[in-house]
Amino acid sequence: MSLILLSLLSACSGTSGKDSAPGGTDTGTAADDSGTTGDTGNTDTGKTDTGTLACASLSTGDDWAWNGQCPQMRTPCDIVADGCAFTIDYAADGGMTMGMPTGGTIAGDTVTFSEDNGVTGCTGTVIDADTVEGTCDGGCTFTLSR
Repeated sequence: MSLILLSLLSACSGTSGKDSAPGGTDTGTAADDSGTTGDTGNTDTGKTDTGTLACASLSTGDDWAWNGQCPQMRTPCDIVADGCAFTIDYAADGGMTMGMPTGGTIAGDTVTFSEDNGVTGCTGTVIDADTVEGTCDGGCTFTLSR
């Protein structure tokens, strides 16, 4: 009986699969969790694969005009588009701004116009590359188109 007990004690204190040495500590195996996965989380940045905000485009040209309640009369202008931003120039078409904005930005198909002239709070939707429809403070409506 003592021989069996001695054999069992010897087997328990020796090397077994994961121990580094008799009586040593567990070093783990490939099946154990041995590190990180590199997952940094799934954060939606709202950006395209190129790292820029996606936006509808407007055509650059000198044959644009505001129409509707906001300008209160047809107001010709030029638009120079640069990615998701654009400027509006009235000087080449007589210089009358009717207080309308002189630029803006586009995010998706939503246009936010600058607050740099008399008519403020203008936002719109790009209908196509030649048409923006929207409203300004007070609820007046406009179409900016070619």
